[in-house]
Amino acid sequence: MSNISEHQQPQQNGGGIPIQNHQQNSNSHTPTTTQQKTVSIPLQSLPLRPSTLTALLRSGFSTTGDVMNSCHTELVPNNNDNVDTNTNNNMMNTETNSNTNTNNNNNSYDNFAKELGCSTTQAADYAHEIDDALGSIGLPKVSKSQQNTNGENVDSSNQTDNNIMAPHQPIFSATAASILRSKASNHFPMNGNNQAPAPAAKQIVSFSQALDVLLGGGFALSELTEIAGLPGVGKTQLAMQLCVNSRLPTTSGGVQGCAVVIDAEGSWSGAAGGDRLWSMANALSDHVKLSASRKLARTKEGMPQGSTTNINEDSIPNWFSPEFILGGIHIFRVHDEASQTCTLYNLPKFLLELEQKGTPVKLVVIDSLAFHYRVASSSTASSNIGNGNSNKNSSLSTTHNLTRMAAFLTELASEFDLAVVAMNHLTSRIEKDGNNNKSGTKLVPALGESWAHSVTSRLIIDHYRQLHTTDGSMDEVRTCTLVKSPHKPSGTSLFKITDKGIRGVSPQLLQSQSQATKRARVD
Repeated sequence: MSNISEHQQPQQNGGGIPIQNHQQNSNSHTPTTTQQKTVSIPLQSLPLRPSTLTALLRSGFSTTGDVMNSCHTELVPNNNDNVDTNTNNNMMNTETNSNTNTNNNNNSYDNFAKELGCSTTQAADYAHEIDDALGSIGLPKVSKSQQNTNGENVDSSNQTDNNIMAPHQPIFSATAASILRSKASNHFPMNGNNQAPAPAAKQIVSFSQALDVLLGGGFALSELTEIAGLPGVGKTQLAMQLCVNSRLPTTSGGVQGCAVVIDAEGSWSGAAGGDRLWSMANALSDHVKLSASRKLARTKEGMPQGSTTNINEDSIPNWFSPEFILGGIHIFRVHDEASQTCTLYNLPKFLLELEQKGTPVKLVVIDSLAFHYRVASSSTASSNIGNGNSNKNSSLSTTHNLTRMAAFLTELASEFDLAVVAMNHLTSRIEKDGNNNKSGTKLVPALGESWAHSVTSRLIIDHYRQLHTTDGSMDEVRTCTLVKSPHKPSGTSLFKITDKGIRGVSPQLLQSQSQATKRARVD
C-alpha cells in the first residue's frame, strides 16, 4: 500500500525513488525488437495521476504492454521527411550534446504522441510517470533506451543535467485564458458547427436557499469540499441529499449526473441508509413532476383561446422516478484504510467507464475520510506505547498520505469536472496562553493542518435548535458555517432536516419562534 500512496503527485523535481535500469540490447535500427522480459499489467493498478490515467484510457491504452509497444514503434517517414531529417541532422551537429539527447528523447515518443493526440513532450511526461511507477516495484520501463553521440545505449529517463537544481521534467507556463479554453473543450465538446453548447449547472444544489447562496449557488464542481461536524449533526443527511440532487435533470437546474459514495462508516450500506435515500428520492421526484405540471399549466393559460399550437405533454418527466434516481448512486463499502485507499485510487477507471456510457459522475462523497485513518492511528499508538520514535514516524506517514490523497482528490475533481465532498470529524485541540500554559480545549476538524490547507472549501455544521412547525411537528435546524473558501466570504446559514430531506428555514418561522421565546422569558 505504501507504493500506492508514495507516487500520486507529479514528479517535477529531481527527487523521488530511484528507478531500476532495464537497458535494451536490441539493434539500433530495429527498436521494436527487445530482449528484455515484457511484463504487462493494467494501468489502473499503478499509482498514476487521474489526468494521466484518463488520457491513456481514453486513447485505448489499458496495460503497460500497450504503452511499451507504442513507445517502441517508430513512425515511418516519407521521402520529404528524410530530406528534412538529413538537413536537421547537419544543423544539429553544431549544437551541444545535451540538446541532441533531448531531441532524440522527444523523437522516440513520436508514435506514442500521435496515438495520444498530444505533443511529444507531453507523451514523454506520461511515459516517464509510468516508468517511475514501474521502477518502484522493480518492473521494466515502458520507454526504450536511446543512443548518445558515441552510439552507446543510454536510458532516456535517467538523463540528468549537471545542475542539481534542474527540474526532472521541463515546466511550461500557461495563461489563464488557455486553461479556461482547455477546460471548456474537455467538459463541453464542440458540436457540428464548432461551437460549444451552453454549459450546464456548475453547482449541486442542496435545497436550502440560504446554504446555496452562501456557497455561491451550491456545492461547486471541480472542487474538494470538506464538511466537518460532531456525530449526529447531519453530515450524512446533507451528503445523501447532495447525492439525490446530483441526479436532477439539467432542465430543472441540475447537473444530471451520477454519484459515487465511499462508505467507510456503514451509514449508507444498511437498511436505514437505503430507506432514507428512498424518502429523499421520492420527494425529489414529486417535486420535479409538480414543477413541470405547473409550468405546463402556465403555458396553457398564456395561450389565446382557439389556438391550434400543440403542447408537449411529454415535458412532464415521468421517467424521473425514485428507482431512476437511486440507480445512479453507486456505493462502495470499505472496511479499512487499505481498501479505502485502493478504492479511491482506482476511481478514475470506474468514472471513465460511466462517462463513456453517457452517465458521467458529478459527485464523489467520502463518508468519512477520517474514520479509518483515526482507527489506524489509534491502533498504532496503542501498540507503540513507550516508543516515541515509532509514534512520530507513524504520524508523519499519515500526514504524508493525507496530503497526497488531498492532491489526488483535487485533481480528480478537476479532471472529471465533479464535486468531491469529504466528511470529517471534530477533535479536541489543547489551547495554550502566552506563557505556553494550558488554557483549555477547542473543537477543531480532525486530520491536521496539512489536510486543512489542501481542501478547497471547508464547512462546519453545528446544532442550532428545534423549531415547531405549523402542523405541530419538530424540525431540527442546523447552522452551516463557511470557514474557508477561495472565492466566497465566510458566513453562516441555516437549514433544517425534515422527513423529505434537507430544506431551507423560513425567515418568518424563525422570527415567530424568536418572539415566542422572548415572551416566554418575560413571563
